[in-house]
Amino acid sequence: MGMRLYTFRGQRWLLKELSEITGIPACTIHARIRLGWTMEQALGSPTPKQRRAGVVSNLPAFEGTGAGSTAQETPKITFSEKA
Repeated sequence: MGMRLYTFRGQRWLLKELSEITGIPACTIHARIRLGWTMEQALGSPTPKQRRAGVVSNLPAFEGTGAGSTAQETPKITFSEKA
């Protein structure tokens, strides 16, 4: 496998990095690519082990949940002593 760089979504990655990000073993990613899978297929398809653990294939590791890097704002709530 060596030190080849793979291009995915405009960035270049080592196979080891892609494996660490996705949780898919490097040998599995490499085999999928050799079988003609696209990078999106190779990285976006969970392994059988991941499926059993509850990993879903419609939420690729590179996209996140959409929550961003900050916590959601909590509105200021005030309570009146009158009931």
